[in-house]
Amino acid sequence: MKIDREITAGLCKNTIFEGLTQEQIADILPCIVATIKTYGSEECVGDKGEPIHNLGVVLDGSLKVCDEGPGGKQGVVANIGKNELFGEAVVFATGAGLEHRVVADKDTQVLYLSGDFFLSPCGKNCTGREAHQGIVKNILRLLSDRALMLGKKILYLTAPDLKTKIAMYLCELYELSGSRSFHMPLNRDRLAEFFSVARPSLSRELVNLKNQGIIDFHRSNVTILDLDALYEIAGRDAQNTNEPT
Repeated sequence: MKIDREITAGLCKNTIFEGLTQEQIADILPCIVATIKTYGSEECVGDKGEPIHNLGVVLDGSLKVCDEGPGGKQGVVANIGKNELFGEAVVFATGAGLEHRVVADKDTQVLYLSGDFFLSPCGKNCTGREAHQGIVKNILRLLSDRALMLGKKILYLTAPDLKTKIAMYLCELYELSGSRSFHMPLNRDRLAEFFSVARPSLSRELVNLKNQGIIDFHRSNVTILDLDALYEIAGRDAQNTNEPT
């Protein structure tokens, strides 16, 4: 199907197409058997247990991942925004289905990429072999990153309390950034989801750390004021961590 330049420009920002030009993306999309679907607000995109054969890329709008709680009440466990993916966790798993119900949060447009494309060489006589290999490499890196993130989440979930989880997270960002001042990549809502806690609880613990003089923050920008104290809360030895220059 024909994909306009506005869509290919947006796909340049997606992890799957990282490193590819708009022209390369436009050339190879027909090989991926791309289809586009539009969903209305609250319309079901995929039900729990439903098998997935395609990767979904949100072109416009947003999706919410829902789970049924006590009494049948639906709760949102994650949000999927523009240019983000869904279905990558199960599309390559034999007989696996969605772990949660996926619903359109508002009017949403989704581009679907055939999962078979990533599992077998392209049978078409095309010249985009380098771009094909780049996409496969990107999806493998994405799946690897997701696996590492899951391992980290398990580590956070086994922490004794929320304060420890936050300290562990901030220490990790400190080590990755090489600076005591950095931007948290997850906003409060996403971070609360990652820690599986309520947003007010997260905000309260951040304020407590600020009042104790351990950190300072404005929105998602954080500065560590007392590194030793933060490492102590995280249950790690700050003396074994070299101060970044």
